[in-house]
Amino acid sequence: MESEEHMIETGAAAAEIELERKLELLLDEMVASSPAAPPDFAARAATRRPFAAWEVRLASAWKVPALAGAGLLSASAAVFVAPLGQLAPQAALTVWGNLVTAALSSSASAAFSAAPALAAAGEVLRGSVTPALGLLVLGSGAIFGAATFASLRRRTARAPH
Repeated sequence: MESEEHMIETGAAAAEIELERKLELLLDEMVASSPAAPPDFAARAATRRPFAAWEVRLASAWKVPALAGAGLLSASAAVFVAPLGQLAPQAALTVWGNLVTAALSSSASAAFSAAPALAAAGEVLRGSVTPALGLLVLGSGAIFGAATFASLRRRTARAPH
């Protein structure tokens, strides 16, 4: 019984080895028959890579990612600090924790489970936020959006081809 299984396994292994050998021969033939790369291929590939050396060294190329990161950090801080005026620090921390959990979770179910907490936080904030503070938050968001748009627009105009 064991000798039959060994013979079946050996036959299957021999067939796999033969198949791999044929595939290797086919690949060798394809490489041998393919045309060589043009002489300027390496230079063209280097100029079209995602981050050129000048982009890495140039600080203005990193303006948009830095602004986006700063905006997300400040928005998170604002969400944490805003409820402190009306709520206890523990409630503010709970709201902030629910928002961070919903933002960092990749599943939609986490976002839907945080919706009631967000709605409750919105109701509390709606009563405690003055119109001046609301305008300040909306104005800072508009300024951030305009600065990001202007930075993106200038960057595409200056990029070398």
